[in-house]
Amino acid sequence: MAYQKVPRPSTVYHLTKKEHLDSILDDGVIRRFNDTECWFCESLDKMKAYMGQTVLCEGKPYYAVGGQLCRYPKFVPEDYVLLKLTPSHAKDNWYRWDQEIPPDSPKELARAAREFSLLKIGYRGDMAFRSAEVIDVALFLTDGIVQGNPVQTTSELRELLFEHVEREQREYTDSLYRMTQGQLIANAGEIEANRFCYNALLTMRLDREQLKVLAAMDDPLEVVRSAWASAQEVGQEEEFSHTLFEICEQTVQEQTMQMK
Repeated sequence: MAYQKVPRPSTVYHLTKKEHLDSILDDGVIRRFNDTECWFCESLDKMKAYMGQTVLCEGKPYYAVGGQLCRYPKFVPEDYVLLKLTPSHAKDNWYRWDQEIPPDSPKELARAAREFSLLKIGYRGDMAFRSAEVIDVALFLTDGIVQGNPVQTTSELRELLFEHVEREQREYTDSLYRMTQGQLIANAGEIEANRFCYNALLTMRLDREQLKVLAAMDDPLEVVRSAWASAQEVGQEEEFSHTLFEICEQTVQEQTMQMK
């Protein structure tokens, strides 16, 4: 076997189990597994051909990392997703694996080995990406559906939320300068609630689902501030995390009802 350095691709496709999707989006990288590289295809045509010679061949033998002889299990498309990714590193870490065959091999075997080698491309290390689409594997294989659903990494969601919150904070601060002393005193409770919620949203470790809900709002700081201030007014000693949980739960329920 031999490795050949190749130019950095603009887009790559990666097949992974659906259960790994959240952790991939949390990390913002495709991590190598028991190897020095992680593997991709440069087009969906190559991906389909690669799958046709590997994971779709139930019982076909192959050598795993370390030289262990294995056989492909039954492939369940519903358990997998295809990710369309845009690499974010400019590092020249891309390689193609050229399968070596004996010098006296038949031309047909040499051609098949070369064609298989061209189907995939490897990144030496953990490959970071900045945008992603999720393609349904079952629809891709049966109906040729290639349009994916755009998804954001956890880091991208956090940055979007911060942008909303910072914009709202500037607008809220500007509104305070236009208030009289009496108005400031009358709104002291709201002002304190805004200060607390602003700091909490920027410093708390929010999970991915919370980030998705809050980042999709135009005015997340106002929504959270209003809910938190109301909880304090009625004497509820709620933890801020519980207030966030209720906001996100209610928002998801409303969105689900609208989809029905």
